[in-house]
This record gives sequence, structure tokens and C-alpha cells, in this order.
Amino acid sequence: MMPKTSMSFIKLIYLLLSKLWLRFKQRTAKSMSNQTALPILSATEIVEYAESLSHTAGKIPPNFKQSDALRQGEQSSRFMGAGLEYEESRAYQMGDEIRRINWRLMARTGKAYTKLFQEERQENWFILVDHRASMRFGTRKRLKATQAARVAGYYAWQAQQAGIPVSTGRLAEDFVFSPIYEGKLTYANIMQAICKPCPPMANQNNSEPELNDVFLSLTARLQPGARLIVISDFHDVNQRTAEILTALQDRVKIKTVLIKDVSEVALPDIEGLQLQSMVDNQVYEISNERQRESYQAWSTHYQQAIQSLLLQANVSLYSLYAHDSILQLSQALSTENINLVSSTVQQNSVLEKRVKYG
Repeated sequence: MMPKTSMSFIKLIYLLLSKLWLRFKQRTAKSMSNQTALPILSATEIVEYAESLSHTAGKIPPNFKQSDALRQGEQSSRFMGAGLEYEESRAYQMGDEIRRINWRLMARTGKAYTKLFQEERQENWFILVDHRASMRFGTRKRLKATQAARVAGYYAWQAQQAGIPVSTGRLAEDFVFSPIYEGKLTYANIMQAICKPCPPMANQNNSEPELNDVFLSLTARLQPGARLIVISDFHDVNQRTAEILTALQDRVKIKTVLIKDVSEVALPDIEGLQLQSMVDNQVYEISNERQRESYQAWSTHYQQAIQSLLLQANVSLYSLYAHDSILQLSQALSTENINLVSSTVQQNSVLEKRVKYG
């Protein structure tokens, strides 16, 4: 028979092990639950990215619709308006305000003149970041959604350096707006707003917002003269999109940034390749060269259709890959892809060789 002292010791060990096991299970469960709650970019990554941007972020191209901006500020416009700084006088025209008449000049010349002042207005930016299901895909280094956040950070950093007010809209399971940020914390606030965790891919019970509906809502929200930056893969654009953007382009300057994964342009040369549709979850096997060529033809047509619709709206179009480095990102966003559509076939051919031969 086992002594009582031994029994007590064994019970103590058992109780300690039980507590340790329970604590381990709790920590494991918490860790597993956090896997779907991880941010797009961590706080450390956001800080490191800011350090890189301080060396690579380019200059800001002018917004030629800034004369329509409603917000007053330190940026002076090239256009005449009712600002504070006197510019010149011109002959009086019917409808001019009486209080703007240059009485001294009228007394000297005997003719009526109206004072013109230099408009002092400041543009503001709105960054739209697409984090819907199709953006949560990537085969090299990072997801398209992560690259979209990096692109947004690139523009947020530029806005901060130039003192431009900026807000953002994050498009995922719904469309969420941020406040307008301005000052030294612009970059940090914008990145915190757009790097929130994406919902699980399996949670697709509710339909995602469509870009067309979002653009329509922005028509009433954006001030004339603002700059709209749209970062997406534009998988749901159509002719209606081009029409909406064309109308919106009359009021604001629009810049579109097309994010692609390399496998969407050129399939990797591996055996047993399978593709799964995000629309109906159907699986397609790519088992021979004919099927690969068929996919390549479809991919080329698909990319060209997206680019053509965006260019049809006369918006600025830029394009980069999800795995592009910060230097490649900066270069891609500094040069508008004027010949993007016509060069797609040639680009695909080059990418095919890179994928095939490493």
C-alpha cells in the first residue's frame, strides 16, 4: 500500500500539471482565435515602413482641380477667386459684386473695374483601400491586401509631409470611413485605420459592397477639387463604373492603383496545378499546355478589360504587383502607365519566362 505522503505528493503534482495544461489550452485557444484577428501590418512593420518611406517617397504631382477645393489653407491657387490677396483689376462685368469694385481706379479712369483676388485654397485627399475577399490573395511574399495598405501608407506619408488633410475609406465586409487627419500623426492614424484585421474568408454570408455603389456614395461626400486615390484589383468594374468615374472626374482628380498578383498574369510552371474560383468555389485543373494557354488568353483579356474601362474614364492609372519592393512601388507610383493596355501581352510573355525559369 502506498504511503500517504507519496499519495499527497502525487496529488500535488497532478494538480500542478492540470493547472499547467489548462493554462496551456487557454493560451493556445487565445492564440488560435487571434490568427484571424492579426492586423494587415503590425505596429512594428508600420514604423519600419515609415522609415523606408522617408528615403523613397517621391514628390506630389499637382492637382489641376485644386481651384475647385472648398477648404481654405496655405496652398495658393493659380486661379482667380475671392481670396484675401489682391491680384489685379479687370473691367466691370454684369453680375460682379458691388463691394469688389475698385473705386480708386474708377475715380482715376472714369470706368468701373472689379478687384480680383488670388484664391487661397487647399486640396484634401481621400484614399479608398479595397480589402475585400479577392484582395486577400497572394502567392509571393505578401497578399494584395497588404500591398494595398503599403500603397495607402505611401500616399499618407506624402500627405503628411505636405500638410495635406487626408481621410480614408476601407472597403471589406462593409465600407468604413475614417475622420480627416492632418499634421504629424497623419501617417500613423491612416495606417491604423486601414490595417485592421480582415474578416475570415469563410465568413461570406453577407455580400460585399460593390465598387460602383461606393463610387456613387463618394460623389456626394467628396468636396470639389479633392483628390481620390483608389487602391484595388478592380475585379468588379464594368461599363457602369467607367460612366460613374467619368462624371466624378469632372469634380475631383482620380488616381487608380491596380494591384495584381504575379500568378494572375502568368501561372507558375508546376504539375498538378489547380485553380479555385472565388465566385462559385469551382476547382479547375491545369494539367496540360493547352489549358495553360487557354488560361493565359483569358487572363490577358481580363486584365485588358479592367485597364480599358479605367482609362475610358480618363483617370490616372498605375499598376504594381503584390510582391513589389518599396523601391519598385515608389517607381511604379511615380510614372503613369500610359501604354498599360497595349503592353500587357508583352509583359505577360516576360512574366511567363520569369515564372518558368525563376
